[in-house]
Amino acid sequence: MSDNRIDKRAVARALDEISRYLEFSDANKFKALAFKNAARRMEDIQTDMTTFVESGEVNRTAGIGKAIGPMIVELVTTGSLRYLDELRAQYPPGILDLVRVPGLGIRKIGVLYEQLGIASLDELEQACRDHRLAKLPGFGKKTEEKILEGIEYLRSQSAQFLLPRGIEAAGSLEKDLSRLKGVEQVIVAGEVRRRLEVITSIELCASSKAPAAAAKAALDAGVLEQGAIDGDNMLVGLARYAIPTTIHFCKPSELVPALLFATGGSSFVNELKNRAGRKGFSLSSSGLEKGGRKVAVGAEKDIFTKLSVPDVPPELRESDEWLSAKHDPSLVDVDDLQGTFHVHTTYSDGRASLAEMLEAAAGRGLKYVGISDHSKTAAYAGGLTEDRVREQTAEIERLRESFPALRIFRGTECDILPSGEMDYGPATLSEFDFVIASVHSQFKTPKDEMTERIVRAIRNPWVTFLGHLTGRLLLSREGYQVDYDRIFDEAGKRGVMIEINGNPRRLDLDWRLMRRAIERGVIFSINPDAHSTGELGNVLPGTWAARKGGVGPEHVFNTLPLREVEAFFTRRKKAAAKAMN
Repeated sequence: MSDNRIDKRAVARALDEISRYLEFSDANKFKALAFKNAARRMEDIQTDMTTFVESGEVNRTAGIGKAIGPMIVELVTTGSLRYLDELRAQYPPGILDLVRVPGLGIRKIGVLYEQLGIASLDELEQACRDHRLAKLPGFGKKTEEKILEGIEYLRSQSAQFLLPRGIEAAGSLEKDLSRLKGVEQVIVAGEVRRRLEVITSIELCASSKAPAAAAKAALDAGVLEQGAIDGDNMLVGLARYAIPTTIHFCKPSELVPALLFATGGSSFVNELKNRAGRKGFSLSSSGLEKGGRKVAVGAEKDIFTKLSVPDVPPELRESDEWLSAKHDPSLVDVDDLQGTFHVHTTYSDGRASLAEMLEAAAGRGLKYVGISDHSKTAAYAGGLTEDRVREQTAEIERLRESFPALRIFRGTECDILPSGEMDYGPATLSEFDFVIASVHSQFKTPKDEMTERIVRAIRNPWVTFLGHLTGRLLLSREGYQVDYDRIFDEAGKRGVMIEINGNPRRLDLDWRLMRRAIERGVIFSINPDAHSTGELGNVLPGTWAARKGGVGPEHVFNTLPLREVEAFFTRRKKAAAKAMN
């Protein structure tokens, strides 16, 4: 029993896949771009796909086009798309896997397929080891070496999935299981509940008065692909995206302990069991007992209270560290955020206009928003020259009265040049309310040099935030190497905030580093790195990352009310101006 309805993500994936096939041919590059843009546009659609199609909104949406609109209708109404099937038939099924290899673009993949017949990672790896690529124009020995490094990295990540995919697949299963007769309650557990940025599996707990019968019903309904009963009350198989999945069926009275154990992590649960034993209890997935009698628990908090340990949120259960805390952890919540920064528009590489982004920010109830398009060196992203900065400033001023409840801050995401200098000079930087300093080039710079590069940027008095500190892209690119403690020390001393980038492919700074940063006086800002109106919602996964790092609201700049944010920027700009004199 699977949910066959097509959602906007499925439509976007189909359109993006079409664009990738079309990019193999130079003759179709503009057509490919149209499908890629349409795929991105789907991210901003707020209505469900059935309504989107039946209401005719699909034909009125900018960026869809007369040719692509009917394809979306076909996909939503039939569940398949003939044009995509025809494209898939033209190429071997593994060729798009090559797109994931760092540094290997679509054009080169097309050359490899046409010249050497390479259509899979295995074939590509063997061709590199045989030095067949080096004979082709535009490749060479160094290219072969980089490709082999990329393949090795991909293979190490092959059984992993980004958190949003896990949430999506688990949510679909939650709905499917809830529809089954006899199933009373379903709760997502495991790595998804712990909000790991990259997951390897999905776990759910489902309560029923007849757990074995419910497990059999789920198997018969085809809730999981390749499903099988493991023991009496457990169903294993594959969820959407072929994610390995375990569903634990239990009696309603056992749901809380079953959820605790299925959530993990292992060291956390094991230490909790040890503490239970030291207090005369016995803790298992079927319940908490003392003296051979079950102890009633209505929530996980009841177990923690009985065992005299803090109420540890799921995000902090990767280790047993928080069980020794003196108080219940206080973690930031998305509702604590008053506003946000790092928002792009069509002035650089955003997909929505300035007015559209401001309207979306106001619609989300934000008290303030920071517009920060790319600086001039980022030509690939339409970086703003000084003249374009002035144009954008003028438009922001014109739009202020249209958004009286939203404070608009003018900023920039300014490139940190290889020298450590900023992409704009002091005269231009002084015009902004804030400056996000980011590295966008020469990622392979040696550790000491990259650290010095970033430290020099921190010492620039106009810099307010460090953007996506490590530059990592989850499951596709490792972050550059830096001396974190030196950067944290410098940022804490200089009052430069470090961004927690909420893009689900980044989630940078890594949550594992956040406590070290806090110990050195660092304050964070949870930013969406939004390139569309829908991506303003990236503050939510950014908040998940912050919570995993043990970050409380007092450590997050954009939990502050507007007047305090304004006062901070004013003080910082005055100090910067004084430092320049």
